[in-house]
Amino acid sequence: MTTKNKVILITGSSRGLGKAIAILAYRQSYRVILHGSTDSDHLDALQKQLPGSMKVVFDVTDKQQTYEEIQKVLKQVGAIDVLVNNAGIILNKVKHIEDVDDEMAWQEWKVNVLGPIHCIQAVLPTMLTAGKGNVINMASIKAYPNFSTLSSFTYGHTKAAILQMTKALAKEYSPKGIRFNAIAPGYVITDMSKQWTNEAKKRINNGILLDRLANPDEIAPFVMFLASDDSAYITGSDFVIDGGYSIKGK
Repeated sequence: MTTKNKVILITGSSRGLGKAIAILAYRQSYRVILHGSTDSDHLDALQKQLPGSMKVVFDVTDKQQTYEEIQKVLKQVGAIDVLVNNAGIILNKVKHIEDVDDEMAWQEWKVNVLGPIHCIQAVLPTMLTAGKGNVINMASIKAYPNFSTLSSFTYGHTKAAILQMTKALAKEYSPKGIRFNAIAPGYVITDMSKQWTNEAKKRINNGILLDRLANPDEIAPFVMFLASDDSAYITGSDFVIDGGYSIKGK
């Protein structure tokens, strides 16, 4: 597995899963491009932790800004070998269909679906010129119909769109040397999960065969496997990493 001098851009990498992916990529000798929607203290701290890494700040929902900032990166590094579309949000948490907030739903769609599209549009031309490239999209188990819930109603729509997008792009561009795959994590320890009630934590844990949430460090290695040449024959696929939740259910 040759990774030295390969460039990887991870969106939403200031904390959580994105941060874990960035740290592991750095340890595997990738040149890491960190990303945040704002120039936060978290992003600055991670860049200092990973000497030689770069950081880029842009709003993935802004197509022009995304393109311009990624072009600046490309002028410095030449090519982005791996794009990990990790940035995502969940805003609507409803108990009834009447509770859906249109603005929140649209913002989820813009970040979770249009954001990855904008990033792919920005990196694709140089990948096509090189005849190689690798895009990994972050979905969720909520993308699958059997795990649909009202509490993640509009968020689930966006992640289902990620699966469709991944497969459509794989069909089009894999013959041209660019691979597209998606990862669908289950419940992962994040800032959001730390805010759950004890009742919610107990219910979710009871639905996981391993009886616990994943640490981001347990998802990152699979992301980096897909980023590597060891997965060269894998494209158009989606992978569930959920501690057995999809077998046991809630």
